[in-house]
Amino acid sequence: MILGIDPGPVTCGAVLYDETARRVSSSSSAAPVDEVLDHWLPAAWDAADVIAIERVQAQGVAGGDIIRTAEVVGRLWQATLDHGVDYGVVDVRLLYRREVLAALDVTGRGNRDALVRARLIEMHGGTKKAAQGTKKARGPLYGVSGHAWSALGVAVAAQGAGRVG
Repeated sequence: MILGIDPGPVTCGAVLYDETARRVSSSSSAAPVDEVLDHWLPAAWDAADVIAIERVQAQGVAGGDIIRTAEVVGRLWQATLDHGVDYGVVDVRLLYRREVLAALDVTGRGNRDALVRARLIEMHGGTKKAAQGTKKARGPLYGVSGHAWSALGVAVAAQGAGRVG
């Protein structure tokens, strides 16, 4: 299992991804940072082998949201290093957005979030209906929405990334 996190200054996308079954176990499109620290990380320490966090990369002058997001990445990383080790989680992977895009083979112009979503759907069934399914016939990506798509991209990309923590 891999916990993928797309951090933000106030909320995070989070996905617990079963890489063997190639399906999402649970997801949140906008979990408050404290919920990720208090719920998602401790749950992942019991279930996940890897915790993957998208790290920020400033391009030019960094605004307030970038700085706050970098602080959130640091809090998530430190919490995992401090407590995850007690549960056997010692594999923390921090990936830049460009590394996620490269791992998913996302190229070209356009909205990168939409391209990541399209690539993940392609990798998990080919069509939105096959990948997400319905309430009665859930697909491997059922329930993924909003920032959880980016978190899923981080989790899938982390399968081939090296250990950082």
